[in-house]
Amino acid sequence: MTRLLDDFCKAHHLKSPVSREYSFDEYISFEKWLKKLNKVDKQYKKEELGLEIGAMVDTIHIGITAYIVNSCETLSDVLILSSKYNKIWYNYMPKHVEFNNNNCIVSWDKPAYLSAGLFVRETAISETLQVSIFYQRLKKIINDTGFSLNHIELAIPEPDNTEVYEDFFKCPVFFNTSQTKIIFPKYALDMPLRQSDPILCSILKKQAERILSEMPKDDSFIEIVSQSILKAVNNNHAQIEYVAKQMNMSSRVLQKNLKERGMVFKDLLNDIRFNLAKQYLQDRNLSVSDIAFLLAYGEQTSFNRAFKNWTGMSPLQWRNQFGKVREIELAVQ
Repeated sequence: MTRLLDDFCKAHHLKSPVSREYSFDEYISFEKWLKKLNKVDKQYKKEELGLEIGAMVDTIHIGITAYIVNSCETLSDVLILSSKYNKIWYNYMPKHVEFNNNNCIVSWDKPAYLSAGLFVRETAISETLQVSIFYQRLKKIINDTGFSLNHIELAIPEPDNTEVYEDFFKCPVFFNTSQTKIIFPKYALDMPLRQSDPILCSILKKQAERILSEMPKDDSFIEIVSQSILKAVNNNHAQIEYVAKQMNMSSRVLQKNLKERGMVFKDLLNDIRFNLAKQYLQDRNLSVSDIAFLLAYGEQTSFNRAFKNWTGMSPLQWRNQFGKVREIELAVQ
């Protein structure tokens, strides 16, 4: 994905946020990925940025997973193998496949960042980019020029110009949904693909299995835990027992899995609370007691103490300082 972003920047003469080439065993957190998108967004300043980046995708940007997909016999095989090997190139939002009447639905959950009001613009770009890539790949591998999607549901705020999205995907697009969904006719699952090669597919799968076995254990599990903590805090819960239950495991198993990755639940919770606190403090309509409640603190004093440990300032001091910095930035602009 970083190579795609870098190539997009080069094509549009933008300063790339990708400073070097990443190997397959290097893990980039979802937050870092969103920050890279932010740097491009500030330069390009077009609402449909995610669509345009996705339109440039090629096999080389995805790597071995794309070559496996290209060599599959049917779209049904693609969906089965993609669910297993996608983590090699994009290990953030696990996808689900289900069937409804005559439709096939590929979906993934709304990122918790959106619900929490964090990285809203960047997450919207990331969501649109993922759907754009899926659509571009479908067009390239399906041997049917008449194929089209039924409709798309995007779990992002509705943009000012929705027609751009419908023109791009050639189908109705709905926004502000609970999940992102790509819906297409079920008959497409049995369509032959353009470059089917069962022998090559078998060879590539063995290579992909080796890559998976060598990938670091610090994988999407941390992202899933972070997303679960965000949702828990939004529901006014911050206990490890609650988060573990939402993940269908015991708190002991969750702690063990985090420890294996060199992480501690409390540190993840504090990072999320700190990021949320900074976001909320920028809204002067929210009192400090309101923010303490939104961050699932039992008492405001607990929040005050935690925030001072993070920044060396009280929440109100930080809010006032941030306001002065913003005034200077606006004056410079």
